[in-house]
Amino acid sequence: FTLDVNGALVITTPGVPVELTAMLPEICDRIAARVGGGTAFVCRLQTFGIGESTIQELVNSRSDDWPAGVTLGFRSGLPQLELKLLVDDANLLDNRDDAENLLHELIGDHIIGHDDDQLAMSLQRALLDRHMSVTTAESCTGGLIASLITREAGSSQVFGSGFVTYSNAAKHSLLSVPEATLAQYGAVSEPVVLAMLTGALENSGSDIAIAVSGIAGPGGGSDDKPVGTVWLAWGTTAHHRAIRLRVPGDRERFQVLVAAIGLDIVRRQLLELPPLPHYIQRFIQPTP
Repeated sequence: FTLDVNGALVITTPGVPVELTAMLPEICDRIAARVGGGTAFVCRLQTFGIGESTIQELVNSRSDDWPAGVTLGFRSGLPQLELKLLVDDANLLDNRDDAENLLHELIGDHIIGHDDDQLAMSLQRALLDRHMSVTTAESCTGGLIASLITREAGSSQVFGSGFVTYSNAAKHSLLSVPEATLAQYGAVSEPVVLAMLTGALENSGSDIAIAVSGIAGPGGGSDDKPVGTVWLAWGTTAHHRAIRLRVPGDRERFQVLVAAIGLDIVRRQLLELPPLPHYIQRFIQPTP
């Protein structure tokens, strides 16, 4: 409902997102009619692996090159950060394009797309451009990486199968991880995650893969493998690598970030970007 209180327009809205979304056009029209304005030309960029403060510092370092009349805004999220470039005059659209070009120059390898693009869509485009397919071998993420990939329309062109091998028995039976390797090194280890990668590639016939095995918590950690430890392996049969990370936070945050990192490092390999971006440094955990 709405109220007029001493000349101020007060609008109350429902908390249920779908109900609020349905009402937003009328709400915006009411506000614009009351206070004026309402015209804006916005370009939205989706990024991953870089924060607001870092972006703002980089932009500030090039303040002389920032086009006039362009406002830079942020909308934080997990795992992505949205940037908004806004101008209030159609005559400034070229300036907005110049601002976008400058951002590509400053943080281009972190920009994954426009509007509502997600990491999985960015990966899908890279796969389609190269006529390649991807598979997943997941333990601690429980199929989340495959779910994110298949959530995007058109995913059937790049994804045929994935493997959720939560137990050691499943890792052995579905991905041919040697029982001796599991017994000697444990499920959360470089030899196991590399074997998972190999097994997924062989069994799926895909061109490239991501494999993850870790300790999502809140229990199950140890001194040498604390909660949050995860091994990721990615790449092709000929060109692959593995890395050990420690991702802090609760179970849900751990799974979301591990899945996002997995999608991003495969994307980076396909696009021939730096394979280990700066954000990885905060998660790298030395191997005991």
